Amino acid sequence: MLNINKTSDYVVIASLFSNKEMNILVAYQGKNTLDNLYILNQFPYQKDNLKNFKILFDVFSSPNKPKEFVNFFVEENMYYAVFKYLEIENIKQKYRKEFSAVPFDERCTILEDILIRIDKIYSLPTPIVGCLTEPQNIKISQEKEMYFHGNLQNLDVYNNETGKELILKNLREIIFTLLEPEAQAGFNKTLHIVLDKCERGVYESIPEMIVELKKAEKLSKTSSWFSYFKYQLSLRKNLIAKLSKISLSALVIAGLFYLAYSKLTEGQQSGSAPVVVSIGDVTYNGNAEDESDKTVSPENVDNQTGETSETDITLSEGLDMEYEDYIVQYGDTVSSISTNYYKESKYITAVATFNGIDVNEKLTPGTILKLPNRTAIALYISR
Repeated sequence: MLNINKTSDYVVIASLFSNKEMNILVAYQGKNTLDNLYILNQFPYQKDNLKNFKILFDVFSSPNKPKEFVNFFVEENMYYAVFKYLEIENIKQKYRKEFSAVPFDERCTILEDILIRIDKIYSLPTPIVGCLTEPQNIKISQEKEMYFHGNLQNLDVYNNETGKELILKNLREIIFTLLEPEAQAGFNKTLHIVLDKCERGVYESIPEMIVELKKAEKLSKTSSWFSYFKYQLSLRKNLIAKLSKISLSALVIAGLFYLAYSKLTEGQQSGSAPVVVSIGDVTYNGNAEDESDKTVSPENVDNQTGETSETDITLSEGLDMEYEDYIVQYGDTVSSISTNYYKESKYITAVATFNGIDVNEKLTPGTILKLPNRTAIALYISR
């Protein structure tokens, strides 16, 4: 075991990854128990690494830093970004299709929680968001709480012009991991459009994605009976294949016994029609309407993302949703505060109605204005 320094008192017990640019270590601080385990991202403190040093230092100093990011320090020409280590499954381990028995509604709720959590760190530097949104770095506890696994070994992968596109591909993989049975069933065209837009990197915000996922969720619940039947069959295809083999074997054995019996009793029976045993594939031919036959284009869905005009987004005063307090300054207006906070003007009416005031009302310096969370607004108007 290696004691890195006396100040931090982290004792290394394992290595997760190592190359000449960095080391990913598991260590404990204090007692060697599961509650005291940490991930240490160790980088050489040198000229080539100063860019990453600044990124990690700024993130650690940011109020939006992930709760799992617990320490940042420099020691003996090395700098360390320390995350909490949790011995729990990541989503790729927990929601593998062949072992997953988690109900659809529960998986949708977990996916929504993950995307809301990612939206809160989306303004952080791209390399950090990229590493933390890798499905193997997202963990779910038994209590359904979501955690970021702070393995930053791919930090440089996202440190270029394609970083944002790679993040959207990570989000696609997260969605596919949680909703793999529904994605493979084929009838939910809206879900496939969401996955395709992630793959092409055309989403501008996570709230926009959440709105379209809510539509896909509703479609999965209200699809035609035939589409739902196909979906249920797809979930059980392994079991059906196994039962089919057993049934086929039983039919063959029964057929052989029948042929043997017929040969032995040949000539003893007359006037009876021979029994015919038919073994083959079953196909459906009918006019049952299938949701998968409907054509849905990305353009049509894009026109139905749930976005509304400035005057349409209204919220009841005291509505139960996440918000931040803002202290009114001299010269502030509802319009200027909303535009500065959200970086766009369509939330002006939402802020005014949420606080029970008029859009043009004169604000008194020192009073507190409640600014509802952008993601919470998107979820509210999608219902």
